[in-house]
Amino acid sequence: MQRLALDYFLSTKDRHPDRTALVDVQGSITYAGLWRQAVALGWRIKQAVPGPRRPVVVAIDKSSAAVAAILAVQLAGHIYVPFDVTSPAARRAAVWRLLDDPPVVEWDGADFQVAGRTVALDHDPAQATALLADLAPLTGLDPLYIIFTSGTTGEPKGVTIANAAVIDYIDWVVATYQIHADEIIGSQAPLYFDNSVLDLYASFATGATLHLIPKRTFRFLSDLVAYLEARRISLIFFVPSLLANIAAFDLFSGRKLESLRKVLFAGEAMPLNTLKYLREKLPHALLSNLYGPTEITVDAIFHIFGDELAGLDAVPLGLPCANSKIIFLDDVGRVVAEPDTVAEICVGGIGVALGYWNNPEQTQAAFIQHPGNPHYREILYKTGDYGYRSGRDGLIYFVGRRDQQIKYLGHRIELGEIETALGRIEGIQQCCALYDRAGQRILAFYTAASGQPLPDLRQQLAACLPAYMIPQTCQYLDHFPVTPNGKIDRETLLAGCSSPA
Repeated sequence: MQRLALDYFLSTKDRHPDRTALVDVQGSITYAGLWRQAVALGWRIKQAVPGPRRPVVVAIDKSSAAVAAILAVQLAGHIYVPFDVTSPAARRAAVWRLLDDPPVVEWDGADFQVAGRTVALDHDPAQATALLADLAPLTGLDPLYIIFTSGTTGEPKGVTIANAAVIDYIDWVVATYQIHADEIIGSQAPLYFDNSVLDLYASFATGATLHLIPKRTFRFLSDLVAYLEARRISLIFFVPSLLANIAAFDLFSGRKLESLRKVLFAGEAMPLNTLKYLREKLPHALLSNLYGPTEITVDAIFHIFGDELAGLDAVPLGLPCANSKIIFLDDVGRVVAEPDTVAEICVGGIGVALGYWNNPEQTQAAFIQHPGNPHYREILYKTGDYGYRSGRDGLIYFVGRRDQQIKYLGHRIELGEIETALGRIEGIQQCCALYDRAGQRILAFYTAASGQPLPDLRQQLAACLPAYMIPQTCQYLDHFPVTPNGKIDRETLLAGCSSPA
């Protein structure tokens, strides 16, 4: 039985050292080769970063080098923090503040750097023995990783996940989807997006081969489909918007995709028409919808689709994963047990995060004691998503967001963070950011102190926001429409968003 998530990899490298572990644009590497690299780097990290359980940032583009670094941080007894290397300086600074100026592991294509210094990797079996011995005090309750998400205050939040949560999730994933050593998994998710946790650890748990699909193929989806076909990918875990674009251009037609037998999707709502397209083009494949914010260890609800697609009028989230509990709370925090009653989806169970790193106020607001349990500590995560449990089929359905938090291109985004960034630009008087669901666009509106439109707003936002958070349009207004209580009338703005910006 696994004590740490790292144990998946340790067991597999002993049983299948010569199996191909990873394939990336540079080539392939075996489990034994990945182990040697991780040990040598882990030794250097341990020398440079004293003390256990410190956050160590892995600022490396998705690659076998990044995966080696993730393993190395764990071998050194620390907490890995995957970070988007394209993030603007302002976001990087905010994360660094929360982590108290953390040590960083980087890779320049030839050498690793630890805490700003290039390190030589000399594999010595004695290093492995010493590293593993020092892991003995760690338990499943210790943090494994921190992934930063968008924050309601305009600042990122570091979701901290325990080893035990990942072990519970991966054991469930492997059993539910019957993942095995001959599986060839195609990974789409960046390492700083928690869908990658399934890709990595399901591979490590089974000895499967993980393809880190080249980033360029996602810009040219016909190349992506060709990659799936040529490499005989058997399992993918993609965001629905990507699959929707494949469906829109009918890119699965004429392809030999018999090897693609498991198609999992999560991160945003799956369009029903896309789901029907997948069933038509991949009649042999298992199709499964999964749901869960980063705070509950990847997923807490799932559904495997059978022959019921023809009669569906909405795509269900499904039922709770093993060891996950779904509770619905109304707007005053009372448990809602009645079926077909819309309320906030709250999640309990072993997968619930430890909290937000170095952010007790936000942790206390989002992670609450189960209001229906006065007897012992039972923490629920308030997702901010609204849904209901159907009285007809017992499945859980998603209705919408409680607030301004959205899912866009698989990323969880707080529109408030965009508004904060926009409001910091000189000359902006008032602003708001909205999501046009019909057009699948992020839109920004603003008024200016000068009474005139301001130039280059999107370029200025690029200095402080990731590319996926930059609004498609920034529209100048003479004034904002307001509701009777004086707030910006967002519904009126959205109603007119189809007009030229």
